[in-house]
Amino acid sequence: MRRPLDYIFLYLKGLCFGATGVFQGISGGSLALLLGIYQELIFSVRALDKKAFQLLKEKRVHDFWKKINGNFLIILLAGIITGLLTLRPLLGYLYNQYFILISSFFFSLVIIAALLLFRKIIRWNVTVAVCILAGICISYFITRSPLFTTPDNLLFSFIAGILACATFVIPGVSGSFILLFIGKYQYILTSFGSLEIDVIAFFIIGGILGISVMARFIGNMLADSFNATVALLAGLMMGSLNKIWPWREVYEYATTIQGKQIPAFDKSILPWRYMELTGKDPQVFYAILMMALGVFIVVLIEKIAARLKTKS
Repeated sequence: MRRPLDYIFLYLKGLCFGATGVFQGISGGSLALLLGIYQELIFSVRALDKKAFQLLKEKRVHDFWKKINGNFLIILLAGIITGLLTLRPLLGYLYNQYFILISSFFFSLVIIAALLLFRKIIRWNVTVAVCILAGICISYFITRSPLFTTPDNLLFSFIAGILACATFVIPGVSGSFILLFIGKYQYILTSFGSLEIDVIAFFIIGGILGISVMARFIGNMLADSFNATVALLAGLMMGSLNKIWPWREVYEYATTIQGKQIPAFDKSILPWRYMELTGKDPQVFYAILMMALGVFIVVLIEKIAARLKTKS
């Protein structure tokens, strides 16, 4: 049974979800793992099945709400929407102005989240090691692959929704990067900006399908092969570090709906190489401080959560 304070913390976690959606390297799944709500999110979304809608059809609203963990989902969703509407523009500005520092902060967060996952592995064996390696290779390959060009039509809007929203339950690659990867970033943003209802509708329907199917799939994997699944998820997060590395050489840009250019295809480089290419200070000292801040915040959250659990 959650207390009012627990729901406040859950709302704040949803706020973080919505606010950090601007960052290409941070996936919703990674953030959910870091915030300690990943498994509950998976199994809550997974509960939206045929039996749940049968309960709704029979007007057993209370049973339906209990089955899908409705309080959890609605409070989290409220936080996400608030973050999207209020904090995301500010974080987007900070991300553009202080890219190295913000990236350094999130780089350390993803490392800590992956380490927290490794702690959950109960039994280490060859299968676990292979799953970690597979996750690293898959995620790294995606972040290093050249971008696709796909047609601008309703079918690909639907596919874009499936792939982008699946990242809410797949750690490693963000939804915005997936849209860039398949060549649908500008198309989807423009459609939302100009209120093209048909494109938006197909994208949202695809998104609902993507997150539902993926949550059910990962939920089944966690139930049947917990250690191997956790190892794979941790590997995906480790492989995504390539995309969050603070110092980058940009080869190709994409233009946002506001007319701003953002990196679409780039690669990680060392700080001194960054200084050679751009003539700018790589800010190594401040980057290390931001990484340390990320570690400190995670440790602090862990201690607060442990203390609250002992008091409950």
